[in-house]
Amino acid sequence: MIDFKPLTFEDKPLFDEYFDLTDFRNSEKNFSNLFMWRKDYDYEYAIVDDFLIVRGYSKNNERFYHYPYGIGDSSRVIELLEKEEGPLMFKPVLREMMEPLKNLDYEFEERRDSFDYIYTTDKLINLKGSKLRNKRRWIKKFQDSYDYTYEPIDDSNLEDAKEFTRELIRNTNNDFNELVAMEEMFNHFNGLGIKGCIIRVDGEIVGVSTGEELTKDTVIIHCERGNRDYEGIYNVINQEFVRKQWSDYKYVNREQDLGIEGLRQAKLTYRPDILLEKYCAKK
Repeated sequence: MIDFKPLTFEDKPLFDEYFDLTDFRNSEKNFSNLFMWRKDYDYEYAIVDDFLIVRGYSKNNERFYHYPYGIGDSSRVIELLEKEEGPLMFKPVLREMMEPLKNLDYEFEERRDSFDYIYTTDKLINLKGSKLRNKRRWIKKFQDSYDYTYEPIDDSNLEDAKEFTRELIRNTNNDFNELVAMEEMFNHFNGLGIKGCIIRVDGEIVGVSTGEELTKDTVIIHCERGNRDYEGIYNVINQEFVRKQWSDYKYVNREQDLGIEGLRQAKLTYRPDILLEKYCAKK
């Protein structure tokens, strides 16, 4: 019988070892994301024939698995899982993962709400071209309107960033699961290897962003929160964080839109260089 264990903070080195075996840029292939949201999805894991298996449960209590993490023949691991666990659902499935599943008679359903938006750092920093003119205008308006400062998050301002993010969530959607995830992120900030920044206007925090390395050439943004009373804050913090912290990387993964129309339009206006397709696989 396969021995699944609850995911804990101490499992980070093990997960990083398996995640580093591939260059997939999907946002789920990141220990911090799994750890932050582990209570929401009841994430568990097991090692089967040198493959890392991640299991979770959707909000309707539907069981799902990540495609096995490892090098070699994943088909035998999937077949073993089928024998032990019964009917399987895999998500997310990238196009590069499809062939072994096709050979095992799996069918695929596109999950548009889960597509990752990936941009070049050059695009987010320089905002060249007519299609990004409005982004440049919002940044200039913010710069002309406010005397602002940028500061990296460190031990001296970590609690300030945490409190700002928490209060902004409470005053907008008040999503309990998001509050828990952000609490986990800030409470384990240094151990997770996350970096962040704060934008202040007259000493008051108006924006916070956090992220980390996803692959050798790609960064993932975990949290970006701004006070919308300060017009242009999201454009400014997006550009500043990438320019000052991540300019040595080629890509930035800004994660999914979750089917939220306003969020989708905001991400599309930055003209993603890669819209990373994801699928759900079932028999």
